[in-house]
Amino acid sequence: MAFPHKERDVGGRCFNSLQILFIGVCPNLESLMEGMRSFTALRTLIIAECPRLSSLPKHLPALENLIIGDCESLDLGNRNGEKEGNIQGFGSLRNLYISELPKLEILPRWLFQVPTSNNLLYLSIDNCENFRALSESLSLTSLDTLVIKDCSELLALPEGMGHLTALRQLQIERCDNLAALPEKMRRLTALTQLKIEGCPKLAERCKPRTGEDWNKIAHVKDIYLNGQKIQVRKSGLDDEAAAGTSGEPQMEFPGVVLQLYFISLFDSVF
Repeated sequence: MAFPHKERDVGGRCFNSLQILFIGVCPNLESLMEGMRSFTALRTLIIAECPRLSSLPKHLPALENLIIGDCESLDLGNRNGEKEGNIQGFGSLRNLYISELPKLEILPRWLFQVPTSNNLLYLSIDNCENFRALSESLSLTSLDTLVIKDCSELLALPEGMGHLTALRQLQIERCDNLAALPEKMRRLTALTQLKIEGCPKLAERCKPRTGEDWNKIAHVKDIYLNGQKIQVRKSGLDDEAAAGTSGEPQMEFPGVVLQLYFISLFDSVF
């Protein structure tokens, strides 16, 4: 479904019970209408292949799932002209999937403001070619899963990672220039699964016993480096590291939203 920029009053009259909305393949869409303030029941919003879209709506109080992909002009910090925005409009957000946003260089500040910072459970950043920083103030106190893929400009993870005290799953793939883990990774005592793939510099530092970053992650139960499960077992007084390939976890986007995303991509072909 697409809404022309000039139709700013349609949403308030027609869609106050709408729960799921897909906006895709809209080459001329530049902004989402002010009428979306009346989409008070909207729980899932998927936006894909809208090359001129430059901002998000301001006020979606029930929104729990937000998927954004292939929107080359979209600046997540710009919500209808407000550079920092007012996160009160996205206060129920639980799951955020971001893909192919070349303007994304750093996560927007509104993501770390209450109440979203207390509610967000899943965050995925995928194939954002200019993404370079998560933000030092990672005050996402409920975040369960963090996925970062194909972000070649990402050089480091911030010490603010230590604030992610509820994080259970961390997946980092094909971030070629990511060279080290932060010291405060040791604070992530809830972290049970760590997957690193296609990150040569980081994988070298995370090798068991010999890697410079091994002591930062040694407490993690399940560690996978380039598809191999790292197992550390006791042998007398020495630790022994062994690699295997079984049981590699998949840190997936919550099922219903992922299905909607792929259905949307399939439909967009026709």
